[in-house]
Formats: sequence, structure tokens, C-alpha cells
Amino acid sequence: MSTVAVKPLPKPKPRTKPSVAHHSEEERNLDSSGNYLTADIREDELQLEKLAEIIEILVAAGYFRARIKGLSDFDKIVGGMCWCLEMSNIDIDCDLLFNDSLTIGQKIALTEKIVRVLQAMECPFRLEPHQIQGMDAIHIFPVIQWLVKKTIQYREEMQAYIKSYAVNQFSKCHANVSETDTKMDKIIEDVDVYNNPKRKYRHPAKHKMREEKISVRTTLLEYGGAFFNEMKSEKLDSEKGSGKSTEKEEPKALINEMNVESSVRVSSAIVGSIISDKAEEIQVLADEYARRQKEFMENNLEMRESNVKLQISEKKKSLEQCQKEIEIDKEKLNKLRSEIEDLRMQQKEVNPKISLQNDEEIEKRRKLIFILDTLNSQKEEFLVSCREEKARLQEEFLQLSQQEVESEDENEIKSQVEKDKERHQKIKLLLAERSKTLAAMQRKLDDIPSRSELSQYQKRFYELYNQVSAKHNETKKFYILYNQCDDTKIHLNKELNLLNSVLTNFNQAVINPSTKEQFVTQFEQIVGNIRQAKLQ
Repeated sequence: MSTVAVKPLPKPKPRTKPSVAHHSEEERNLDSSGNYLTADIREDELQLEKLAEIIEILVAAGYFRARIKGLSDFDKIVGGMCWCLEMSNIDIDCDLLFNDSLTIGQKIALTEKIVRVLQAMECPFRLEPHQIQGMDAIHIFPVIQWLVKKTIQYREEMQAYIKSYAVNQFSKCHANVSETDTKMDKIIEDVDVYNNPKRKYRHPAKHKMREEKISVRTTLLEYGGAFFNEMKSEKLDSEKGSGKSTEKEEPKALINEMNVESSVRVSSAIVGSIISDKAEEIQVLADEYARRQKEFMENNLEMRESNVKLQISEKKKSLEQCQKEIEIDKEKLNKLRSEIEDLRMQQKEVNPKISLQNDEEIEKRRKLIFILDTLNSQKEEFLVSCREEKARLQEEFLQLSQQEVESEDENEIKSQVEKDKERHQKIKLLLAERSKTLAAMQRKLDDIPSRSELSQYQKRFYELYNQVSAKHNETKKFYILYNQCDDTKIHLNKELNLLNSVLTNFNQAVINPSTKEQFVTQFEQIVGNIRQAKLQ
């Protein structure tokens, strides 16, 4: 009986992988089941928070373009800064034209212009162009706050100016209605005061009059109603005849009984009789007055109490609001203190490196400046000597031109002139060489970058490093994915071959018990190899 050989599953051999794909389990982003996970992109939460606050401030100030979701953060912030500078009405010798299709060079130039304008406006917060280009929201936030305050302040001033101008133009064409009403009210009040009734007479025994008609006439006569009564009595006499002549004499009799107000002196008996007759009425009126006075005081106290309670509630609300603001300010202060401590630690770490670089740069610059000063002094001395030599030669030329030189000495003079020309030409060549050396030294000094340029280069290198690192991480993830897929493919091929082998040999193995046992043993070995491979 022939034995059936089942091809066992070979153990997985270690496969050589690219060095870039050799990572720990955490870096390969695999879960417990071996599934591929997407990498988490970590961002600075404080930067994102400040960026959101900047956009909210710009929208609250009136720059609603910042709400468009399709724009980048750079377009929103730089556009908002340009808008604030335009709204501030500041005279600047700069074109702050912003659009959505700017190139990188144009963006850098625009940020440099914005920084120059902020310095011209005496902004209390320092901002560099690379901070705007790199979206450093922590340093941009106070500058945006200051610009928005400037914009709102100018808007309020312009509003007050336009309002006063409109009121002035309106008052030129139309009278003020409130002033006209006030003048008319004053005139009417003066007329009322002038026409108020004034007592001229006083009847000595008016309280003894029982007839209402006589009392009314007496009162009218006391306040100057004699002429009216005389006119009325004359009219009645003309209509009704002489039978009523007694009514005409009544006013005269009443006037004769009265005295002028200024000379009236009420006797104590009259006052006593009046008080005795009206004692009950006076008592009732006094009680009524006291009652109303008490009600008025109670109402006044209640009103004051309600006003005081209202003021207390308002003060409590304002106190709570102030306490909340104090808590918020304390939290901000603590955050700022922690940030300052972090910056100080970073500064302590960076200062030694910067000091070494600065010492080397300072030493180089000192040497170059010393050489430049030496060349400048030599140049000045050489120019002075050239001027002196030129003046001397001009004096000699004038002296020689004034003298009558004989023909024998002309050749000698010409030779001297030629020598002087050659000497002058040599001096010019020497001056050109010195100027060339000086220009080369100046170019070397210009080639040494400044602190701001070095910081900008550092920022650019840092951004390039971040991009290269991100690309490197992405490439590593692709390598990991490729290796996983390759491993999966190999295992699937092995599984397929194993299943085909089992399928072809199964029918023969189950016929004979010994072959069946051998088949089962080989199958168990295969399962053990699979488990070992899975553990590895």
C-alpha cells in the first residue's frame, strides 16, 4: 500500500525589507487584528484656537470675506490685515493690493509691505514677514486686535464728524423745532404771568355777607372788575330803564366800603370770628393734608426703596460680570506666564548656539570693518595728496606760462610734462585698484546675512524639513503597506497550494487507515507550522 505524501507548508523565511520600512509596531500603525490604520495628523491646538479667534475678530469688525470656507487661512488673515489698514485711513507710500491669485514671491513682498506699514503706524507688537507667511497665529493675534481697534476708533470718529456735519447743514436750512417751542412757551408763560389777576381792594366784613350775588360782585371788584361791572350796568340801564338805577349805585357803595390792599390791617376780632366760624373746616382740611402728606411720604419711601433695590441688583450683576472677567483674565495670565516660561527655557537652550555663531560673525565683521576703515583712510590720504600735487603742478604751470621761456628750454618742458602725465596715469591706475579692492570688501560685507535674514532662512529650512519629514513618513507608510500586501499574497498562495494538495490526496488517504493516520499527522504538523508563523 503506497503512502500518500502531502506537501507540508514551509516555515516563513525572513525576507529582506527596505531599511526605510523597519519600524516598531507603533510606527507601522497596525491594530491588534493586523489591519492598516491611517496616521493621525497632530496640530498645535493653541495655534488653531488663536486662528479661530482671529477670524471671529475680523468678522465682528466687518470683514465678512473671512467666513468663506473655500479660502485659505493666509488669504483670510492677510486680506483682513490689508482691509484694516485701508479702513484706518493712514497715509502710506505703499500699494497694498491683495487678490486670491498671488504667487509665492508676491505674497512675500506683500507681507514685507504690511510689516513696514505696521512699523510706520507705530504698532506696539513686533511682527516679522516669515511669521505671517508661516501663519504664526500666536504672534499675529495681538496685531489683528490692535488693527481692529484702530479701525473701530476711526469709524467712530468719522461717524461723529459726519453726524455733526449733517446737523450743521440741516440747521442752515431749517430752524430747530425744540428751540422754537421753548421760545413760544416762554412767551406764553410771560403773558400768563403778566395777566394774572391781582387784588387791589379788600372788603373788611366779607365773611358776614350772606347773599351770593353781593359776594361775587365784591370779589370781582377786589380784583379790578369795576370797569366791566360799570359797562354791564350801563347796558342794563339802557335796556331796562331807570327803574334799575339802584343796581348802578351798588358797586360804588361796595368800593366805598373797601380799602386799598396795601393799607388794609385785619383786626384780631375779625380773625377770631373767621377762625371760630371755620374751625371745623380748618380741622378737616388739616387732617386731610396730614393724611395726604403721610401717603406721599410712604409712596416716596417705597419708590426710593425700589430704586435702591434695583440699583443693588444692577451693581450685583456688574460685580458678577467683573468677577467673571477677572477669572478669565487670570486664566489668560496663567497661560501667558506658562508660555513665557516655555519661551525662556527655549531661549536658554538657543542662546549658547546663537552666542557662538554671533561671536564668529562679529569677529569676521570686525576684521572686515577694520580693513574697510584702513582702505578708506588710505583713499582719503591719497586723494589729499593728489589734490596737493595737482595744485602744485597748476602753480608751476602758471609760473611757467607767465615767464618768457626760450626755445632751448621747450624740449625740457615738454619732457617734464610727459613725465607728469605718466605719473598722473600711474596714480589713476593705483586709485582704480584701491577702489576695486574697496568694492570687493563692500560686497563681502553685504554677503554676510543679518539676524533677520538668518531667522527667515531658519524658518524656511524648518518648513522644508517638515515637508521632507512628512514625505518621508508617507513613503514609509507605502513601504509598510506594500510589505503587508506582499506577505498576504505569499500566505494566500501557500494556503491555495496546501488546499489543492489536501484536495487531491484526501480521497486516497481515507481509503487505508495507515495512510489516513499519516495524513492526519502531516496535517497536524502543517497546522503547528501555521500557528508558529502566526505567532512570529
